Amino acid sequence: MTVAVLRAGVIGRRGVVGALGAVLVVLVAGAVAACSSGDGAAEARTLEVPADHPTVQDAVDAARPGDLVLVAPGVYRESVLVVTPGITIRGTDRNAVVLDGRGGLPVGVRVVDTGGVAVENLTVRNYADSGLEWVDAAGFRASHVTAYDNGERGIDVFDSVDGVVEQVWTSGSGEAGLHVSQCDPCRVVVDGLTSVDNGIGVLAVNAGRDLQIVRSTVRSNRAGIVLHSTSYSLCSPQQGAVVAGNVIGPNDRRDLPVGEIAIVADNSGVAVVGGRGNTVRANRITGQPSFGVVVAPYPELDAAAPLPEETELTRDCRTRAFIPSSGRIVVTVWPATDNRIEDNVVSGSGRADLAVGAAVGGDASRSGNCASGNEAAVTRPAQLQSLAPCDGPVPDGQVPTVDWGVDAYTVPDLDRDERDELLEVDDEVEPRRGPVPPPQPQLPRVTEVPASPAGGPTTTVDVGGIGLPD
Repeated sequence: MTVAVLRAGVIGRRGVVGALGAVLVVLVAGAVAACSSGDGAAEARTLEVPADHPTVQDAVDAARPGDLVLVAPGVYRESVLVVTPGITIRGTDRNAVVLDGRGGLPVGVRVVDTGGVAVENLTVRNYADSGLEWVDAAGFRASHVTAYDNGERGIDVFDSVDGVVEQVWTSGSGEAGLHVSQCDPCRVVVDGLTSVDNGIGVLAVNAGRDLQIVRSTVRSNRAGIVLHSTSYSLCSPQQGAVVAGNVIGPNDRRDLPVGEIAIVADNSGVAVVGGRGNTVRANRITGQPSFGVVVAPYPELDAAAPLPEETELTRDCRTRAFIPSSGRIVVTVWPATDNRIEDNVVSGSGRADLAVGAAVGGDASRSGNCASGNEAAVTRPAQLQSLAPCDGPVPDGQVPTVDWGVDAYTVPDLDRDERDELLEVDDEVEPRRGPVPPPQPQLPRVTEVPASPAGGPTTTVDVGGIGLPD
């Protein structure tokens, strides 16, 4: 088993990551192999909760790499911290094994500086921050998990690589149902996610290259799927993600916040906000009050760092320079370039089904963004797919009769006060977090399948083989 090595001392929104965590991650492969080898090392064990240990935390503390923590039905009012690599935490019944934060505990399961940890077949609810959280992890898996009514994020993946999020339900989170940030290359697959009634369904911040968001349902959020570049995280810019085969919309909530990226993303299905080289393909997007798919620059006020040099963009983000500004840069415009919008069916959008925009004074025609094969009634600029086709010249008979200036979209130039207004929500509308999720499908053969340390996706999804969803 191969586990990527993370650089110690990475600075992120959670502070400094210690060197001990990096050492633990490096040791995951060897530790797990030793537990399963035939050279006399201890075999993997099953630690049952509450039969063997009264709480999930007690069982996790007693676990060794390769062990399975198997949790029986019940409500467990605790916050679990995991620092042992290569363990699996699994509920015997996804809908009846419940970790409950009672609105005050911060995180349901928090995995810190530790690789190979899987969380499967259980529910996490009512945590003040996040239901599940991986920080500085090489190898992680969330499978058949229900996360609802958590304060900020249902599942939070920060500074972590080699992961899978599959068959997960997340709802009722103020910031995002799924939040992935600060990884490049990520090597993360999100497959079969349902994200509803959140501020943003899926938010990817400075996350890209081998990040795939596929075959998922994202609806009833303030914004759907947002790919976003910013200076307040490492690994900028966001680049190289794939969004394919998803059912998106309508995302029309007005009673939840969306933040400054609302300049572009508010009430939109897929928004690339200052991202590069992403592919948005074969999605079915309906009923967005703003844009179905929008690709546009992001003018960031009070930026913490300048744009990275172009020569750095192909390097692993942990080898890139991070040069914080001695002051605050008045505005940094993150360009949105070389993104592909292909073979989507988009309908019923309020402002446009497809939009490629420019910053004030910019020129969208030089961005390298393209659109082809989409079923879309209204585009901005008009005749977008003839003005900027992907992979070749415009087919005969589709030569545009207009230029990029007709029905062009320009990102508004808002000052600080105007941006702060975007953070506000409609005070006259009581936020509804949505109903308790319906019973969700179980992990197959939950008591029979042995624990399997998380090592990331075994293969990337063949995006070309993903068809348009019903």
